[in-house]
Amino acid sequence: MTDRILLYIDILGFSEMTRKDPRKVARVYAILNRLNSHQHDSFKTIVFSDTVLVYNVKPADSDADREYYVWYLTEFAEHLHHMLTGQDIYFRAILVAGDFFHYRLDNVECFFGGALIDAYSSEKDIPSLGLFMDTTCARYNQFFRLAPFSDKFSFVYLNRHLEYLNQRCKGEYPAHVGTLDDNPAFFLPWQVRFLHDIHNQMRNHPSPHVRTKFLTAWDFHYKRYPEMLQALVQQGFSLNALGYEGAWDEEKNAMEKDIKFFKRIGSGTDLSMTISGKKSEGSTLPVTQSDKNASSSGNDSSFPQRPAPSRKL
Repeated sequence: MTDRILLYIDILGFSEMTRKDPRKVARVYAILNRLNSHQHDSFKTIVFSDTVLVYNVKPADSDADREYYVWYLTEFAEHLHHMLTGQDIYFRAILVAGDFFHYRLDNVECFFGGALIDAYSSEKDIPSLGLFMDTTCARYNQFFRLAPFSDKFSFVYLNRHLEYLNQRCKGEYPAHVGTLDDNPAFFLPWQVRFLHDIHNQMRNHPSPHVRTKFLTAWDFHYKRYPEMLQALVQQGFSLNALGYEGAWDEEKNAMEKDIKFFKRIGSGTDLSMTISGKKSEGSTLPVTQSDKNASSSGNDSSFPQRPAPSRKL
């Protein structure tokens, strides 16, 4: 059955965060509260501990439905990836098709299904980070580049502005004069920052097991963009490696503001104040958090930009 498309997200390193840096957990939950999936009535989001589930509420009954659901669910992963840039927080995610059931009893929230079992079983065996899409979902993918990973899954390139620039430059860097006049890759600074961070982690993380995850993600990008990544490594991940000096100065400033915004986003939440001891004695975390409007960014002028609408392959 392919009536449900399920996005299964695992926040990596959550146990260590919980033990050593619980304020980071508050930041994770505050960022997840901003995920754009909350703004779409066609989808439902479930968050428990280090796991996020997003699925289509109305079962798919046509290929057009499946294309729509795969598109939006992949963009939800892209949005989370974008918000986590520069936060030293990463995820591994699986997009699968199958059966999934979610409903409430008076006192219990119930969710189960083959799609959830497939995602849970498969995700732990992938030595990487990022999003992986199963073969059924891949048939309905219209907007994201894929690379084979196994007979069941493909790696999804969420850094689409690397793709946009590479299409324009055809692997020749830095970009020629005039190539960037229409700013074809607005979010490039965020995506170069991601590459910088995973390169650093694959070289320097103390755990060999964790280094492997970053190395795998780096290798996927290196295979697709070898000239771009070579230029970045040679010039210390300076944006000047890809374009003329100052080409992305405004965008870089916007990225730095975004990173600061998301680093502070958990401050002042009930969880953060409880951890820091600022909540009054005897107070407890609420069982129910603020209403849905709290997750909306529509009227918040301080909220960072999210990646632009999709371009078809």
